[in-house]
Amino acid sequence: IGGPTAIQGMVYCMISMVLTRMVAAFGAEAIATQRVGGQIESVSWNTADGFAAALNAFVGQNYGAKKMDRVQKGYRISFWTVAIWGALIMLAFIIFPGPIAGVFFHEEKAMEIAISYLIIIGFSETFMTIELMTIGALSGLGMTKLCSIISIVLTSARIPLAMILTQTSLGLNGVWWALTITSITKGIVFYFTFHHTSRHLPDANDN
Repeated sequence: IGGPTAIQGMVYCMISMVLTRMVAAFGAEAIATQRVGGQIESVSWNTADGFAAALNAFVGQNYGAKKMDRVQKGYRISFWTVAIWGALIMLAFIIFPGPIAGVFFHEEKAMEIAISYLIIIGFSETFMTIELMTIGALSGLGMTKLCSIISIVLTSARIPLAMILTQTSLGLNGVWWALTITSITKGIVFYFTFHHTSRHLPDANDN
């Protein structure tokens, strides 16, 4: 159960190193934005991680007791909670990127890059929280291998996508769009994966 998750973590590190090297080609301000931006985003993914940890235990307990109705209810409540929170973060990043970036940056070039980063990444915040929360739910069903396969495949797609987009007029923003597009895709895929999977699992009423 833990093996796929461990492999996923190692692959994530390698993907991150490749993307960081690509970002480094655009200067120190770009690297700073990537590093600080990840910390700013923690307000959404840390929240989602908390719900993922709770759902992992909750789903595992109720799945073991064959109470799939409780599994579905728990997921539904968690989904709306993190989705609303992610939407609020999204709006904050898109509407107030300047004031947020101004807390961490003061140089004109760094501010320009950080504002673009926040706006582009902002579109993925809701989907990212749904993705992380759903991974917790699927892991509670013992499907860590499935989660890792989906995550590794779609996260790996960031590298070729970023390579293609940075060669266009987007430049550095191509990397940010690669992150956003893959996060949106993962959120949608995981959402439908959970619903498809949970519908085909036995309920207590089946016994």
